[in-house]
Amino acid sequence: MSKKKETEQKGSNPVIWYGATGLLLLVAIAVVFFAWQQNQTATEAAMAPSAVEDGLPEYNVQTWVKGDPNSEYRIVTFSDYGCIHCARFHSVVEDFIEEYGNIIAFEKRHYPINNNYHSRMAAVASVAAGKQGKFWEMSNLLYYNTDRWRVENPEPGFLGMAEFLELDMDQFQQDLYDEDITYTVVRGHLAAREFGINATPTVYLNGEQIRAAVSPEQLYAFVFGEEPPSSDAE
Repeated sequence: MSKKKETEQKGSNPVIWYGATGLLLLVAIAVVFFAWQQNQTATEAAMAPSAVEDGLPEYNVQTWVKGDPNSEYRIVTFSDYGCIHCARFHSVVEDFIEEYGNIIAFEKRHYPINNNYHSRMAAVASVAAGKQGKFWEMSNLLYYNTDRWRVENPEPGFLGMAEFLELDMDQFQQDLYDEDITYTVVRGHLAAREFGINATPTVYLNGEQIRAAVSPEQLYAFVFGEEPPSSDAE
């Protein structure tokens, strides 16, 4: 056999070629895996609570407060718009404010149970309305009209509520599918779950968990440690 043919056969050796290709493939996989691992670590860090405030996770996302934001008494509620018990407690809070005024800070944090699609979309709808100054008004509608959005296609229900509140419909519909808003809702849910929240409503008073009051009077007693003043007291 001539040296030329011998050289050509060695140059086309399939064992050597596949070996080199396999090595390059392993290197490529290793690089991709390392990049994925770094990104995964960064994502988990972003989703986790960054600090602790009064014993509760600090989300670094917008929260919603009504009442007196500077009150020494702060009630934080983790709730789901599709939860009937959450709706009842929301009603208690509304009645409390009407009865006793803005003497407490009430903060709502979204916690769609099991991160289910409908409740997550409802949370996004409330934030979308909040961007137009109607967060609490939308919350009222969502709590008390679950039959409008807990259906196969919830969008018409959300749009109907937005129209009722006289929102900018183009802006609302755009925000309803905004990835950043959805991310803040999911991020808050994951942080709460990591903290240990697993039911709704879960209620905290100044960082200490309390029962969800069933009446404004009971809530007053939970907060101040005494019965509310009589309405006919002078």
